[in-house]
Amino acid sequence: MKQFAVKTQLVKLSLFSLCLALASVNAVQANTALPDIGGNAFSTLTPDKEKQLGDVMMRQTKSQLPMVYDPLLDEYLNSMGNQMVAKAQDVKFPFRFYWVNDKNINAFATLGGNIASHTGTLAVSDSESEFASVIAHEISHVTQRHIARSVEARSQNGPLTLAGILGSILLATVNPEAGMAGIMASQGLAQQSAINFTRSNEQEADRIGIQLLADAGYNPYAVPEFFNKLAEKSRFANTQLAFLYTHPLSQSRVADSRLRAEQYPKRFVADSQDYALAKARVMARYHYKTKDAQSYFLRKLEEPGGNTKANQYGLALAYFDDKQVGKADQIITKLRQQEPDNLYYIDAYTDILLAQGKAEQAMTMLEQQYLLKPNNQVVTLNYANAAIQGKAYRLAVHLLRNLLYYKDDLFPAYEMLADTYKAMEDFARYYEARADVYYQMAIYPKAIDDLNEALNHLEPNNSLENRRIEAKKKQWQTELNRLKRL
Repeated sequence: MKQFAVKTQLVKLSLFSLCLALASVNAVQANTALPDIGGNAFSTLTPDKEKQLGDVMMRQTKSQLPMVYDPLLDEYLNSMGNQMVAKAQDVKFPFRFYWVNDKNINAFATLGGNIASHTGTLAVSDSESEFASVIAHEISHVTQRHIARSVEARSQNGPLTLAGILGSILLATVNPEAGMAGIMASQGLAQQSAINFTRSNEQEADRIGIQLLADAGYNPYAVPEFFNKLAEKSRFANTQLAFLYTHPLSQSRVADSRLRAEQYPKRFVADSQDYALAKARVMARYHYKTKDAQSYFLRKLEEPGGNTKANQYGLALAYFDDKQVGKADQIITKLRQQEPDNLYYIDAYTDILLAQGKAEQAMTMLEQQYLLKPNNQVVTLNYANAAIQGKAYRLAVHLLRNLLYYKDDLFPAYEMLADTYKAMEDFARYYEARADVYYQMAIYPKAIDDLNEALNHLEPNNSLENRRIEAKKKQWQTELNRLKRL
């Protein structure tokens, strides 16, 4: 399944549109009266309040940054991230991991255990342990409550709003220099104290992160290796790397990470196949243009030891995206002969079959996989997509609704469900599904407006559905009111 095309108008964060993005953040806050967290009520940010605010912030971030809604990459990142969370101390709430489509090396954490990585971070990594080291570092920021404590400290120095924090996060991911300046300006802190606070947090996150990395079975020596790589890249760059603006890197920090890593025995840690395939997917779909991706993988395949399944898979994606479906089919068919249940290959083969107009064949293949993995988002979203292409709309609705019962924050599933209901001309459910899309972005007024539209399209005698949607609208209004009172 190719990257899901988000139909809601995401903001492309260039220098010009960045202003529009931040204006939109403030507009959303004005429309929904999201909580002002600068008062005495937030001098102590409890885990419950942190989780509520973090969820709202992450849902707003989804509407402002170029998020990647790719079920394969989502499964990989959340599986790897939660493997480390399981080894962490002081975990106060569930963690959720996201991707941002950005070639710069960076990652960030928000309140409430929400962590996002740029696709460029995976692309530049030379091992799974290197990539995991970045995620472990962000997990440590959350478990040590660096973000929550920072919010508490800043709330005592002047007014602090959710829009101000979110705006600084968005700025820091695309224009780090402006982002850091925005953080300092909007939060009214002296520059030196902010730098000292950051350095202290970074040192603690390094210490906890290296331990977490080792406990989860990754190579702790990957931390100084990754730091050395960042230092080398920044040495020849015209501007400082995005990661280094939000994660200042000094010589002492590199030396400290090396000393901490040396407390663990050296051992070889092999990369997982999922890491190799996920990285190939990022290189093909998000890092290179289609023709450049073909050249990259053809070159990799010719290198000694480069004829790997991951490079073959990446080349197949590049061929498919270039509409060379036959070439992609040849590669994926051979790979599936070796591993018929590999979800990366099943996903690619589904796209190939649908491009060839073979929706029925795709549905037959995916039905077998669905019986084995009924709640897996990769299988279910592909199966639903094939059902939509084959005009089996009721099957698609059944698959998507069941998936959302278990994973109620899957943005692509809501959009696919809305498309399906529209194709069925079931406009009451279409508007309800579209309301769920807006709710996922914390745009409460539009979500509630669409629920009203759904009510308008219901048959007058359908009292059960009327009461259900009215109850949903009341729940969202109550949630908004609760946020106002925080």
